[in-house]
Amino acid sequence: MNTFNETSELFNNTDETFEEEDSAMVPKAVEALMHIMYITVSVAAIGGNGMVCYIVLAYQRMRTVTNFFIINLAVGDILMASLCIPFGFVSNLLLQYWPFGAVMCVLVSYAQVVSVFISAYTLIAISIDRYIAILYPLRPRMTKLHAKLIIMIIWIVALLTPLPTAVLSKLDVHPYYNGANGTTRRYICNEAWQTNDQRYYYSMVLMVLQYFFPLTVLLYTYTRIAVVVWGNKPPGEAEDLRDQRLAASKRKMVKMMITVVTVFSLCWLPLNILIVAGDQDERIWQYENIVYIWFVCHWLAMSHASYNPIIYCWMNSKFREGFCQIGRNLACAKIRSRYKDDNMLHRCNTYTTYTSVRNLSVFNSSPKSIHSNGRLKTQCDPSPTPSTRLTVQHFCRYDNCLTDEDIISDSHV
Repeated sequence: MNTFNETSELFNNTDETFEEEDSAMVPKAVEALMHIMYITVSVAAIGGNGMVCYIVLAYQRMRTVTNFFIINLAVGDILMASLCIPFGFVSNLLLQYWPFGAVMCVLVSYAQVVSVFISAYTLIAISIDRYIAILYPLRPRMTKLHAKLIIMIIWIVALLTPLPTAVLSKLDVHPYYNGANGTTRRYICNEAWQTNDQRYYYSMVLMVLQYFFPLTVLLYTYTRIAVVVWGNKPPGEAEDLRDQRLAASKRKMVKMMITVVTVFSLCWLPLNILIVAGDQDERIWQYENIVYIWFVCHWLAMSHASYNPIIYCWMNSKFREGFCQIGRNLACAKIRSRYKDDNMLHRCNTYTTYTSVRNLSVFNSSPKSIHSNGRLKTQCDPSPTPSTRLTVQHFCRYDNCLTDEDIISDSHV
């Protein structure tokens, strides 16, 4: 659904007896809280989903059919976090008018509907792939080429279905900031339907296609999958260690995807209920604190973009290793930079003598020794002298971060 279109009802039904321009604004304390919550969601969504894409593309063993779909989910969430969350937050909740121009009105409104379609139908593709693999194990598995074709179809459907949003989105004069009574003329981003009935039916169709239809398919497929995976084993069926490992792996993957689907459903449910209720009775938008109710529902829906990477890290050991590896790479890069730029002296004994790590004598007693073929080998001296113990420990601790060339270049000064 297009929340910009629904948010316009907040303005169209605003009490026109406001006397001051600032009366429609939220308090500063609430505004600060909104800033923190939306910025946190945007940063977490872009950073987390960006790392998910990197993990799948950087490591060959992660390039599976399911993970290709997970990349597509991540791209949809990044689209939501980079375009829809910041622009929607500023215009809908802080300013309560659209300050970004007509082009961004079309782009942001359209991108929001597209990103929700991508998330919903990618979840359906994953569930169908798991459904066939578990319920019909003898059928041919989906290949990577099939997955790429399905992802292409998902994008085509996601781009074509909400075309009316892109065509009809435009700027309308704000009902309160209309230039009368000395006020500044301002605008809202809205869909220019000829009648309210057309607007209502289009919103309902989008809601069914984006939320209720995918939710129905997901409930059916994962219910069937759960019955098979966690159902009773047929009497007399033997199960060796390999079968147990395969069954455990299937259960872990199904648990993770059920968690993803549950989070998607719960995050978008309150906003959908509010929109349906507002379409049934427009007096809801005249409620005094409707802006705050909208804020809670809208933030919860937008925050969905940041949860999937957390679920992957929590419930999938390979993704968890990938996130840890990224952390180690960043730490090693920092240590390497610090080591190269560090010109300070290091104390290498318990006396008042200090030895530079750049000193050649330290290198000769360091954990680097020479093979017979002339190549360097890393090994820690089991009994280093007191004057080199700390230096040896320094090299050994960060040996995975420093190459042989680093040590040689810094030692032969």
